[in-house]
Amino acid sequence: MEEVKVKITTIQTIDDAGNEDNIEMITVATLDKIDDCFIINYDESSLTETEGSKTRLKIYKNKMLLTKIGAFSSKMEFEEGNNYSDFYTTPYGSFDLDFSTVSYVNNLDNNGRGSVEVEYKITFGKTGESYNKLKINIL
Repeated sequence: MEEVKVKITTIQTIDDAGNEDNIEMITVATLDKIDDCFIINYDESSLTETEGSKTRLKIYKNKMLLTKIGAFSSKMEFEEGNNYSDFYTTPYGSFDLDFSTVSYVNNLDNNGRGSVEVEYKITFGKTGESYNKLKINIL
């Protein structure tokens, strides 16, 4: 296990006019490699509105699993062309979360350095939909 810096950029399209909400966070994380999977663990910050939660990324060549545990809990799987459902838990209540991965690009080298980029669409219960981009740079 080694310590690395991770830069996480999230862009969420928030309305039909194409307005975006951008969040960028740089944090210290741990990096492990088990077989063909890189595992990144980090604590959330107040920037992400999920402070107090812990995040684990399991990054494979063709997919990524993102698990949040804490006041905000969810599990998301990103694999290009696939749809997934989960239950999202917050301090304000829980709801169904459906998402589909539009694109997944893994540019990590053999040491786990580089970037992973995901574009995905989320449907929150029956109430709304957003288009998201997630870029993770492991430094």
